Amino acid sequence: MRLRLSPRDVGVLVRATSRRGPTLAALAEAAAARFRDRTALVVGDRSWSFAELWRRAERLAGVWHRESLDGPRTVVVACEGAGLVVSLLAGSRLGLDVWLAHPGRVAALEHVIPDDALLVHEEDAPAWHRGPTMPAEQALARSDEEGGPLADTSRRGRLVLMTAGTTGTPVPHVARQFSVWGLRQLRSLHERIGIASTDTVLACWPLHQGNGVQLVAASLLTGATLVAAPRSRPHTRVRLLLERGATMLSGTPTQLGRLLDHLAETGETPPPVRRIVSGSEPLDARLVARLHDAWGPIVCNAYGTTETGTVTVASPDEVVAHPGTVGRAIPGTQAGIVGHPTGEQAEGRVWVRGAGRTIITDDRGRMDDGRLTILGRMPAGPDGD
Repeated sequence: MRLRLSPRDVGVLVRATSRRGPTLAALAEAAAARFRDRTALVVGDRSWSFAELWRRAERLAGVWHRESLDGPRTVVVACEGAGLVVSLLAGSRLGLDVWLAHPGRVAALEHVIPDDALLVHEEDAPAWHRGPTMPAEQALARSDEEGGPLADTSRRGRLVLMTAGTTGTPVPHVARQFSVWGLRQLRSLHERIGIASTDTVLACWPLHQGNGVQLVAASLLTGATLVAAPRSRPHTRVRLLLERGATMLSGTPTQLGRLLDHLAETGETPPPVRRIVSGSEPLDARLVARLHDAWGPIVCNAYGTTETGTVTVASPDEVVAHPGTVGRAIPGTQAGIVGHPTGEQAEGRVWVRGAGRTIITDDRGRMDDGRLTILGRMPAGPDGD
């Protein structure tokens, strides 16, 4: 599905990008002008339009500029939902580096984040943090305050995502998903998966992870509605699919499998969706068969890394023919096997290129006719090097 932009849309995007660079702030400002009162984000029973998200981001940026940020600082966002989105956009609006962290793993950030960072958090503020703090609900409330004009900034902040943030010590990685490379990659991802402005996407991903951020950006680019449900139980996700009229479902194979288990246990009819996007874990043939039995051959399978963003996507037809594949590289990215020419049939350690960088992964894969299949993790030790 090609991303079609009217001359007006192109003009709005060009003007926003010229002011703010290829950043999330530019996408949000352009989305506010293009889609205005269309619903952008749904969290629980609350919703926000594209215009409101940008207005709140500008107001919160003004509050931070006046009260908390006496100079360029890092903003660490350790929350979910609208608090994350508005804080992320506010930091981008100010041209600051924004780090996204697991809200349940704040204690693990003590020796990771800058001492003077502004920390937006869900629970009580940690006693060890020396910089300013703000609860997520307070950030969202203060984003509704009227503020004075905020000057443009020539600074372009970085987006930093954490890896190993669930079990081990979080490690920061600059994502750079919204550089010139990142915008091209985002457009390619949209066209491979086929997100349309009329879509409502139920996201099971946490928004602080790379897949979640990509869905936020895709919504801002296309005008699709994003329903965030990262901590919801299967029965709640089924209800959201029905109540919100979701047309797309995105999550890990584990999350999709639990959703199928719930439907099987209750005997409920699977809510109608036109596309399912799986990623972050291996998608085996058995789960593919169950998803196809419930919804038909509408499953895409995506693969990438925190540093590069999504690099390959298997189309529904490829998933039908080759259930384990993660597909071919989307335009603007590459993938291959270490020690072999790009695209050559081979098996071994996987490397990927996206968002302007190349990463040698710890995954073992097979390249066959341009399609990548992930076979598991590389063994530890010299034999795996």
